[in-house]
Amino acid sequence: MLSPVLLAVFVFGLSVHAHGSGLVANDDQNMSGLKLNGIPFETRVRFMRETNNALYEQSGPCPFAAYGTIIVNHTAGADEIHFCYGRALNSLIYSIHGEISAINNCTAIFTEKGMSASEIYAAWGDLSLYTNAESCPMVIKFSLMFFESCASAIRWSGFKEYIYGTTIQHNYDAGWGVITLSSYDLFQQTRQLPGYQTLLIGQILTNETDPLFSWQYNDTAPCPNGCVRGVSSTRGGTTCVEPTNSTTAKMEWVDPA
Repeated sequence: MLSPVLLAVFVFGLSVHAHGSGLVANDDQNMSGLKLNGIPFETRVRFMRETNNALYEQSGPCPFAAYGTIIVNHTAGADEIHFCYGRALNSLIYSIHGEISAINNCTAIFTEKGMSASEIYAAWGDLSLYTNAESCPMVIKFSLMFFESCASAIRWSGFKEYIYGTTIQHNYDAGWGVITLSSYDLFQQTRQLPGYQTLLIGQILTNETDPLFSWQYNDTAPCPNGCVRGVSSTRGGTTCVEPTNSTTAKMEWVDPA
């Protein structure tokens, strides 16, 4: 069994930067304000903010690909919090999104603890995966011929919970290139998979996560976290950048109520 230690893996996913097409069905999995699995909504807010804060600490206040993931053991004591950090990988032949990097990092930690493969698989059933944007259904490229899905990997692993902030629908509307299949619809096709039935908890703290993804393809959208508009030398138009004399010390918090 998993030792009573809260593990959090902060990683930052990659994204496709072309416009998508189509609409997302059954995307309105809004669980804001609900107490689920005995965990108060305030705790969900806390850990979604941990995801955003890790992104801020590692990549600054307004990274273009503002994706972060943490993996949490909610059964651990509040004073036994341990964090390990990682980044998404990218090369000419493969790219790994944040959720996969988080799973890989936790696997490495469990292996170092001497856990067997079967013990690691069982451990996922105690863990909750938080991501500040709904996971892609299928865009992770490990080689020239092999693809894997973030949302499918979460379900195959048998996580106890999968909690996300901003929806695929929001990012589609904001101009992101996404595969327009919601996690809800994907999970409906996984009932025969072995392992735990992962609880899907959507749209947590979207008033803080949505602004992180709203400005990249809209020159009129406000920049998050005190950033300002500047000329983009690589994409044309404008982008959000941290002011030269910035004194911003943390993410902007908004009352989720």
